[in-house]
Amino acid sequence: MSRIFNLLIHIVVIHQAELQKFTQPSPRCPNPFISPSLASLSMAISSAPRHHFHFLLATCTLLLVTFSKPALSAQRCPDCGATPVPYPLSTGPTCGDRLYKLRCSAGSLLFDTLNNTYPVTSVSPQLQRLTIQPSPFLPSTCITADISTQGVQLNSSLPFNITSSNTILYLNCTQTLLSSPLDCTSSSLCHTFINGTRNVSDGGACENSEICCTFRAGGSSTSYSIRVRDAGCRAYRAFVNLDYSLPVSRWPQPGLELQWVSPSEPICRNQTDCDSESTCGPDPNSNSGVRRCFCNSGLHWDAIAGLCSKDVTCQDPDGCGSSRTGLIAGLSTGLGAGLILAVIGFLLYKRHQRVKEAKDRLAREREEILNSGGGKYAKIFSGKEIKKATNNFSRDRLLGVGGYGEVYRGILADGTVVAIKCAKLGNTKGTDQVLNEVRILCQVNHKSLVGLLGCCVELEQPLMVYEYVPNGTLLDHLQGLNRKPLAWTARLTIAHATAEGLAYLHFSAVPPIYHRDVKSSNILLDDKLNAKVSDFGLSRLAHTDLSHISTCAQGTLGYLDPEYYRNYQLTDKSDVYSFGVVLLELLTSQKAIDFNRPEDDVNLAVYVQRLVEEDKIMDAVDPILKQGASTLELDTMKALGFLATGCLEQRRQDRPSMKEVAEEIEYIISIAKSKSIPEE
Repeated sequence: MSRIFNLLIHIVVIHQAELQKFTQPSPRCPNPFISPSLASLSMAISSAPRHHFHFLLATCTLLLVTFSKPALSAQRCPDCGATPVPYPLSTGPTCGDRLYKLRCSAGSLLFDTLNNTYPVTSVSPQLQRLTIQPSPFLPSTCITADISTQGVQLNSSLPFNITSSNTILYLNCTQTLLSSPLDCTSSSLCHTFINGTRNVSDGGACENSEICCTFRAGGSSTSYSIRVRDAGCRAYRAFVNLDYSLPVSRWPQPGLELQWVSPSEPICRNQTDCDSESTCGPDPNSNSGVRRCFCNSGLHWDAIAGLCSKDVTCQDPDGCGSSRTGLIAGLSTGLGAGLILAVIGFLLYKRHQRVKEAKDRLAREREEILNSGGGKYAKIFSGKEIKKATNNFSRDRLLGVGGYGEVYRGILADGTVVAIKCAKLGNTKGTDQVLNEVRILCQVNHKSLVGLLGCCVELEQPLMVYEYVPNGTLLDHLQGLNRKPLAWTARLTIAHATAEGLAYLHFSAVPPIYHRDVKSSNILLDDKLNAKVSDFGLSRLAHTDLSHISTCAQGTLGYLDPEYYRNYQLTDKSDVYSFGVVLLELLTSQKAIDFNRPEDDVNLAVYVQRLVEEDKIMDAVDPILKQGASTLELDTMKALGFLATGCLEQRRQDRPSMKEVAEEIEYIISIAKSKSIPEE
C-alpha cells in the first residue's frame, strides 16, 4: 500500500507531460480504467482551484484501490446472456483459451460437437463442468433429431469429455443391442422412464418400442460419444446425477454433463506476450519447444480464475517474528487444528454411517435378487457364521478353485458338513453368476442336483452354502486318481442320473433352466456313487422371446456346442451336446481335450465321430471295460456310443432331447441288467 500511495503523490505533483507519458498503456495489458482517469486527473489539477486538491487526491486513491488486483494472465469472456462464461471457456478470439471454444448466439451459449450444436443449460466453474441439452424427439416419434448426425460425437482431441455422472437411456433399439454389455433386460431403468412418460414430445411415443437399454456413461468407449443410429438405437435420453429411487415425474430435466481439463498457463512467444507478473519460459512438460507465461516468485497459477494469484505471506508491519504475531499464530493454529480435528472426526463418523448404510442396502438388494425367482427362499447365513464354519476361510479347508470363485469345506454350528462357494474378490462377473446360481437352485429340487442350503450376503462378495458331496467328481474317478475304476453298470447309472437331472431342469423347471457348463468335473459322486449335477455358475434362465440370446459364449473347451459358439444362441440342445461328450468320457475313460492324442484326435468328440464313420467305435471303448465283458455288455457299450454321437450332431434339430436321452439310457440299463442270452 505504501508503494501505491507514493505513486499517487507522484502522479499528483508531476508535470502534465510527464503524467501523460507515465499513463501510456502497455502493449501487453492495456488498462482502459486507470489511464483515462489519470489523464482526466492531470487536466483537473492544472485547471481546478487549490481547495479541490484534496478532493482530487481522494478520487485518485479510490480509483487506484478500486482497480488494483492481481495481474491477469488470461482474459475472461463476458457473460452470454444470463449464463457466465468462466475461464478457460472462450466465446471470442480475444478472451479465454481457444481450445475451450463455445459460441454465444442471441444470448444463448452453444456447444459445438463434431457434427452438431447443443444449447448449454448450466456451467459450474469450480467443478469445471457444463451441461448441454440433449436433442429433442422428432414429432410423434421415438427418434431423436440428431440421429442424422449419429448423436453426440465429441472431438477427442479437445479438452472436453462426458462425465460418469450421466445415466443414459437408449430407446427404440434393434435386437443387435441384446448382445451388448448394456442392461437391456425387462427390469432396466429405461422401461421405468417409458412407462412413466406421458408427454409425447419427451418420450411418450416410445411406449411401443420393445427394446431399450440403460448404462452409466464415462467409460473408455463412452467418454466422447452417445451414439444413435438406425442399426442400433434411434433415440436416447440423458440425466445427470439421477436418483433411481425417485418416480419419473420427479426426475430432473434431461441433460448431458461434460467436463473440461484444467488449462495450463497461457502460451507465449516472448516476454511481450506475458504480463508483468509472469515470465515467458520453456514448458518442462513439452518436448515440442512450447513456451508459457509462468507466474513469478510469490505468485501461483489459478487455473479456475485464469490469473496469477499472490501466495499468502506475512502482512504484519512489526515483523513475522514478533511475540504478538507468534501468539496470534499459535492461537490460530490451535483453534484451526481443533476445528480440523472436529471436522475430521465428524467426517469419519459420517463415512462410517454411509459405509454401514451402503452395506445394509447392498445386502437388501442381493436378498431381493436371490429371492426374485418365485421359488423357495434361501436361508440367509451371517458373515460370522460363515467365517466360523470355514475357520476364517483357512487354506486347509479349500476344496478347489474354479474360474469364478473358490469352494471351501465348512462345518456349521449343528455339525452339518457343507460346501461354501464364494466369488473371487473384486470379480464382478463371478459375483453376478454366484447370485444367479443361488436364484436358480432355489427353484429346483431333484435328487440328481446338488442341494442349496442357503447363502450369505453380508460380506464383500456373496457366498452360497451347498450340501457336501464327499466322493469327488466323475472326472476324478474316470482318470483313476487313487480310485478303483468304475464298473460298466455304475457308469450307466451315473449317466442315467445325470440325464434325469438335466431333463428336470429343461422340462420341469419354470421357466426352463439351461446349465451351459455340463462336464464330468461338474458331476459329483457321493459314497454310493449317486451322481449330482453341480456348478450352476454359468446358468441362465431361458425366458421366452429373446432372453436366450447370450452376451457371449460361455462354457468349457471340448464340451461347447459348436452352434452356440458360433451364434451365442442358447437352447436345451446345447446341454445335450455337452452331455454327449460326458457319455464319451464314461465310455472311453479319456479326457474331452487331450494333447497327448494325435493332432487330429485332440478333441474327444471329433476322435470318436471319426471312428464311428470308420465303423470302429469299439476301438474307442476303455479296454478295462471290454476285458471280460459279455457279448450283451459289449452291445450296450456300442449302443451308448451311438447315443453319444447322436447327441453330438452338428444340427440341433437332429439331436434328441434330454428326456429322450434319459429314456434311452434307462432302456440300455434294462438290457445290461437282463440275463445274458446264450450264444449259439
